[in-house]
Amino acid sequence: MDLIMINSVAMILYYFITAFFLLALAKNFLATKSLQEAALYGIIMIPFVLRLLRLK
Repeated sequence: MDLIMINSVAMILYYFITAFFLLALAKNFLATKSLQEAALYGIIMIPFVLRLLRLK
């Protein structure tokens, strides 16, 4: 396999894994009743959103 192809597959898998964890966090964010836990989930989701937007 070509190194460019391996890099592309790894990048796609990375974004799928990132999206999976972001969706899991969002589910917990919406299900929580505590304002403090909701704020914590919101803060934790920021790096995942930035990675999906390719800003970091």
